[in-house]
Amino acid sequence: MGITSIQVKDDTRRKLEQKKAHPRESYDSVIKRILKEEDTPSMEEMFKECDALKQKKRYTTEEVLDLSHELRHRR
Repeated sequence: MGITSIQVKDDTRRKLEQKKAHPRESYDSVIKRILKEEDTPSMEEMFKECDALKQKKRYTTEEVLDLSHELRHRR
């Protein structure tokens, strides 16, 4: 795995700096975290997926939340 340099504007660098979980966190780590969050489906997408599921019974709120977390981790 190689290391490369990329050009970013000062305001972009400042925004990345603000996103750091720790002052010594690398920009690579910050960018990867942001990209991972992008892959997380929206609540609207999750509701659509859940609505499409065939339901054999009525689910409690806790069961719906558990199912939602399970579907999120499948991606």
